[in-house]
Amino acid sequence: MRRNQGRLDLAAVLGVFCLLMALPGGVRRVAGSDTADTVSLRGSVSVLQIRGPADRSAHPVWVWRPPGPDSATIPVLYYLHGYPGQASDPFSSGVSDTLNQLLDEGYPPFVFASVDGNGERHSDSEWANAWDGDEQVMSRVVDAGIPAVEGSHMRDAAHRAVAGFSMGGYGAMNIAMQNPGVFGQEVSLAGYFVVNDLSGMFGNLSPVITLNTPSAHPGAARGMRVLLDEDASDPYPLIQGQAAWMGGLLRKAGVSVQVHIQPGGHTWAYAGAALSYSFGFLYDGWRAAAAGESGTSG
Repeated sequence: MRRNQGRLDLAAVLGVFCLLMALPGGVRRVAGSDTADTVSLRGSVSVLQIRGPADRSAHPVWVWRPPGPDSATIPVLYYLHGYPGQASDPFSSGVSDTLNQLLDEGYPPFVFASVDGNGERHSDSEWANAWDGDEQVMSRVVDAGIPAVEGSHMRDAAHRAVAGFSMGGYGAMNIAMQNPGVFGQEVSLAGYFVVNDLSGMFGNLSPVITLNTPSAHPGAARGMRVLLDEDASDPYPLIQGQAAWMGGLLRKAGVSVQVHIQPGGHTWAYAGAALSYSFGFLYDGWRAAAAGESGTSG
């Protein structure tokens, strides 16, 4: 089932950004003072090569940056692909053109970084660290990916978010929970919050499984803004109803969470609408952080 689902994940990633211009409702326009100050706005794309603690070879991170100098106040969104998938997928589908046009139309600038989550020893990495340390994809993201993308302008949690679709939605939540204070916002698009370990990443060990089960410790998300988006007609039992269930657990734990259910199935059309909606959610948090900075400086 997950392999068929994986094909849908890849299709979703490839189609997500084609839909953003047709589905702009979830992204909010902002005043000129919130946007980059240039006439024809064009960002730049680079491909970084990183190695996590257990990696034998380099793994790519595809990065789109808005024009102008980098700054710790420009937010970064880290995107986690589904299974199977790769970091280049959204860029092959034209995410650069989409983000350039969003800038031209007055949408808020942010850095978009798509990280490779493929394992070297486990085909289904779950964006996690393996029980015996032989695969450390979570650490690849946090310990290698973030410093490579942000360089000398390291962001605080308020200016850093992580999002993912399907397996990436699980990974985004799991990574954010296990690394408190790193991400201020988390977005799960048709994700799940239980373990679905097809490649033995967790060694069937109860403590490791519990650690990597987000629903087992919802309080670990305190301090973050969380968006759980789900398609109303998802065909996979692994995902059906997960957003509402996890949302209830998070609320009881005192976490700021929004649950959003919208029409569609586990398809590229749903993923595009969900990601578009999430941009508006994320910008609400980033704008609040910017307002706080202005108040402090004033």
